[in-house]
Amino acid sequence: MGLLLFENDWRDVWNGAEPSEPVGAVFTKPEVTAFILDLAGYSVQPGFRLASRRLLEPSCGDGAFITIAIERLLASELQEIGQIDWDSAQIDAAVRACDVNSAFVAIAREKTAEMLCTHGCPRGRAAALAERWIEHADFLLKHWRERFDFVVGNPPYVRIEEIPVSVMSRYRELYQTCGDRADLYVAFFEQGLRLLSADGILAFICANRFAKNQYGRSLRQFIAQEFRVRFYVNLEHTQPFVSDVSAYPCVIVIDRLRGEGAHAVSLDSVEPEVLDQLVRERSLPAGGVWSHFPEWYPDGAPWVATNREEFLEHAGLAERFPVLEESGRGTRVGIGVATGNDDVFISPGLMPEIEAECQLPLVMAADVSAEAVRWSGHYLINPHEHSAESKLRDLSRYPGLRAYFEKHRAALAKRHTARKQPDFWFRTIDRVNFPLAGAPKLLLPDIQAGGVIGHTSGAWYPQHNLYWITSEEWNLAALQALLRSSFVLRQVRKVSVQMRGGSVRYQAQVLRQLRIPRYQSLRPELVSALASVGSSSDQCRIDELAAEAFNQRA
Repeated sequence: MGLLLFENDWRDVWNGAEPSEPVGAVFTKPEVTAFILDLAGYSVQPGFRLASRRLLEPSCGDGAFITIAIERLLASELQEIGQIDWDSAQIDAAVRACDVNSAFVAIAREKTAEMLCTHGCPRGRAAALAERWIEHADFLLKHWRERFDFVVGNPPYVRIEEIPVSVMSRYRELYQTCGDRADLYVAFFEQGLRLLSADGILAFICANRFAKNQYGRSLRQFIAQEFRVRFYVNLEHTQPFVSDVSAYPCVIVIDRLRGEGAHAVSLDSVEPEVLDQLVRERSLPAGGVWSHFPEWYPDGAPWVATNREEFLEHAGLAERFPVLEESGRGTRVGIGVATGNDDVFISPGLMPEIEAECQLPLVMAADVSAEAVRWSGHYLINPHEHSAESKLRDLSRYPGLRAYFEKHRAALAKRHTARKQPDFWFRTIDRVNFPLAGAPKLLLPDIQAGGVIGHTSGAWYPQHNLYWITSEEWNLAALQALLRSSFVLRQVRKVSVQMRGGSVRYQAQVLRQLRIPRYQSLRPELVSALASVGSSSDQCRIDELAAEAFNQRA
């Protein structure tokens, strides 16, 4: 990794300003904060003086996280030396925190100063320590000259669209893991890991999307190549935050002991007694609530399971079966058309004022069930020609289409795709692949409970929240049955990010990881039997036939 050049002042990148609203502010419950600090080892222990270590909190918010850490620092001083020397240089250097939002910094400093005063610190010194410890700065743009023994906290949950373009561009220049559509917390991981001392530990609570999604691959590779995941706690079915947010979180603790084993677990509760048991059993080599992995996922592979047995089952499938797109000749996975403004581009019926050839029958997610695809009559107002190149239409040849788009020009021109290509302000985000409309295909709604896979030969084009599968070789009804089986659904739940309530996402990156039997390996009689239950409601029969295909017991 080359030399990184940071600005003299982070405000240069923010053009002298800062976010007008708190960036990605989601606050952690105190008991969960204590749990994270315990897993990291930042706790009051005999013979372990916290003041001799350096702790960094990179996004302190209103101070809820950092104040608990400081309470432990003070308790450690009392235990180890019997008093707190408020003028100690070690106390000065023991804690650092920052936040990009000045209002949060002010609140965190005030909370910290008041807490120090309750422990006997003179008020003036308390204010000075709070100001020294908590800095108004962008963690990702500040040039940190020191290394830290603990980097802990709750990095912000921010989509890249919410960050000024110039700021995001600079982040991407500095952080190799912050590519694709990575959430901002990914860059916080990279910077935090760089700042660890030789025996340093990073402990974050953050969204778990990086663990499976494509955008997290670079971060997973970075961790696998240079670090060790010590603990991974999947919390996607819990609510560890003060406010009720759909964040699908995890707790991850990372150190530099590359090659050592990891402990992992998925929780359904963050009640104190559950967290306390995890802390008590964190040093056990095996057994208890933790699952022990001799080696965590290498080479950036998705973290598909926190249970060792489930991981081995998944690995066994990878050894025996090809991925979906390699299971039969010409098998392809894709997604329907994204428009950037469905209100304009999608009509609930045929519009007489627009040329009929400019309206393409569109199948919606609500039209799809396993039993049948029932078209609701929607149309895509289609700006593309019916050609292999799918060029944009010459609007002068279609007065009805032109008048319609001109009526909505202001709304369409605001879209990102239109700002990038202002001459083509009326285009959809995606081109339309016309052969797909008439091709037999499987249709899978993006977010669902699992197993909702429709089969159609209808000349309909899928909307953007529908994924499609076509194949030159597969009997699609047989493939439908296999994909609806419990064997495949278990894979989907491992490789997919799960939503609140247990729903899963059938994204293209999920479908492309699924392992199924090769079509040529199946007896014709079995293919016919599978095809006969492709749209059946008899899950037991589907699983019985799928078990034969997978050579497993149903």
